[in-house]
Amino acid sequence: NTPAPPSPLAPPLPPPPPCEGPELFIGVQCGSADDCDQLTTTLTSTFASDKSASDALGIYVCDAQIIATTLHLPPYPPGMAPPPPPFPPGMAPKPPPPAPPPFAPPPSPPPFSPPPPGPPNPPPPPSPPPAPPPSSPDPPHPPNPPAPPPFSPSPPAPPPLKPGGLTGDPHLHFAHGGEADFRGEDGAVYAMLHSRGLAVNALFEASAFFLPTRLKVRGTFMTELFVKAKSTRGRSVRIEFTPNKMPFAPVVYDDTGKAHTLRAGEPPITADDVSASVSESGHNSQVLELRTAAWKVEATARMIARSVVLRKRQIDLWLVPLRDPLAPDPQTGTVVAPHGLIGQSFDGDAIAVDGKKDHYRELWWRQSSFKSNEITTEAQAEGAIEGSGDDYKLDDVFGTDFKYARFNAAAAAPRNVSELSGQKRAAHGQARDAWQRARIGAAGVDGSEDPDRGSTSSIGVLRY
Repeated sequence: NTPAPPSPLAPPLPPPPPCEGPELFIGVQCGSADDCDQLTTTLTSTFASDKSASDALGIYVCDAQIIATTLHLPPYPPGMAPPPPPFPPGMAPKPPPPAPPPFAPPPSPPPFSPPPPGPPNPPPPPSPPPAPPPSSPDPPHPPNPPAPPPFSPSPPAPPPLKPGGLTGDPHLHFAHGGEADFRGEDGAVYAMLHSRGLAVNALFEASAFFLPTRLKVRGTFMTELFVKAKSTRGRSVRIEFTPNKMPFAPVVYDDTGKAHTLRAGEPPITADDVSASVSESGHNSQVLELRTAAWKVEATARMIARSVVLRKRQIDLWLVPLRDPLAPDPQTGTVVAPHGLIGQSFDGDAIAVDGKKDHYRELWWRQSSFKSNEITTEAQAEGAIEGSGDDYKLDDVFGTDFKYARFNAAAAAPRNVSELSGQKRAAHGQARDAWQRARIGAAGVDGSEDPDRGSTSSIGVLRY
């Protein structure tokens, strides 16, 4: 258990030539002689080094090139930088003839390892005598070592974010990273995103499912989607997506009222700068993608995990702005801030707001004191949205008229986040400007995990 004494200095070698570029000396204190030897072995692919066991390693860098390494560094007082190490044998030109070193540094004692249970270990054998100096000079090396390989490229950027959306039963994901749960009302249609020339509405339906613990949850899901979009030239497009009803695929109605069924693998249906297409993803899911000049809407229909109703499908929704949602309209020059249950969060203030959430264990205790085998969700995103959930109801599936209407608005300011009662926190990292990185497409799934609310699986979005 006695720490190894500091290794003596190796004999000085000829100093390196003057360095005309930036100089850097790196001292590495290894955990053990084996660790230092392993690090030295790794570095030998780039430069020559002494592979003797030691507990410290020094690297001298000149103008971004590793010039030399040295072992057996002495301790230096705090605040005093160690001088550049001498060149190891073979790395610098040697004066003829090379002077043999008066002695070779003794190897460090083996690293400490805890004794196995049983009788105590015998005392360690004495250290072997110092190795004799080499009888022949080292093989010749080029006077200047080759430049090290360039630094590895930076890791690829993370996939673009989906800054706003809805998943599960239903969990709302707001811009800037806020979250809330919204039960809604069975059979009601709600405005999810409304901006100038775009209305995204969702029908909520009560549907029960089981948790892995066999606790029954009476929740709601978004089961139908209705979108009304207007191109920059005034052409109107309507899309309905009802995966639990015939034809189980999105249907597009053009401005003449003619219906077109969207199938996976077929070319998109376009009207000026508005386009709609369908693709298939794994596990019997289909994805509707709608693009306008300002937004991308992605809706994924998938099975509800452990649903009481066999093969019941839900829709996960992602809303991605393709330009700054608060930029002036190119045609009118005015700002129409988006609204809706999710759309209002694109308010440009970089403040995440969390509303009320359903924590299943808490509901179980409060509703039945753990005596019943079922619970009912309650949260209505209180604190994270303006007004109440009833203010976002629509009388028609393609309706645009509600308290915070935006479809035909000439101008509208963003919400005042200071009037919300939810928990506020500054958006940070990727959530701050998620819409900018999300312009090229939507990717990723609901990655949050809360053991009381549900979990996420790599098999699609299985947050229940």
